[in-house]
Amino acid sequence: MRRFLAYFAVAIGAIVGIALVLNLVMSIIVGGRQVAVPDVRGLSPQRAAELLSKAGLRYDIAHESFSVEFPESMICDQKPVPGHVVKQGRTIELTMSKGVQFQDVPFCIGRPFRGATIMLERAGFTIGAVARVSQLKGYPGEVITTEPPPGTKVLKGSRINLLVNAGMPQARVILPDLRGKPYLPTKMKLERLGLLVRQSSLDKNFNPLRSRILMHEPVAGSIVSRGDTIDLVISAEMESQNL
Repeated sequence: MRRFLAYFAVAIGAIVGIALVLNLVMSIIVGGRQVAVPDVRGLSPQRAAELLSKAGLRYDIAHESFSVEFPESMICDQKPVPGHVVKQGRTIELTMSKGVQFQDVPFCIGRPFRGATIMLERAGFTIGAVARVSQLKGYPGEVITTEPPPGTKVLKGSRINLLVNAGMPQARVILPDLRGKPYLPTKMKLERLGLLVRQSSLDKNFNPLRSRILMHEPVAGSIVSRGDTIDLVISAEMESQNL
């Protein structure tokens, strides 16, 4: 009886073993053996093809893309990702690097700060440090300059620093020379800075759109602050002044 049971156990084991072998053979024939996808990023297309072929995989260089990490003409991405288990014969989709992408810094000097940041971000740049200085020239909130300057070729995605006009602060500032400046735009700038403007004209019928500032009080170089009054003497029309 014991001998019979021993023979029976051996027979069962043989049957299970044969079944496992047959299952393995059928999986290879029908579905292919499974392998882990090798990492070919950073390799040349030739070297990547060698590794993939050795693993029983196919490849297709389907895309090109700019890359900071990988040099030009090297593989910079792959799908499926490295280590993913696939069946042999699977096609691995590769992306080849076009190298780094350079781009000109947009000209946003004179634009409002918000508009300048939108322009830079849409162009693919990142907003860096933002510094603000007070000056009477220009308008509060407008961009005075950028670093790097407009037109400079830099890597796409680089940080662009901005210098923004903070306008006239509560502290005192030096009044610039306003003589010869167009009357109406200058008046608007002074009022935006919190200064009060009074004007008088040498011509009772002066045209504010065609006149310039002849003199002013306080004079250039005077220290003024928000709420101070600037007296402007307006010249005759620009045509009569040959300006």
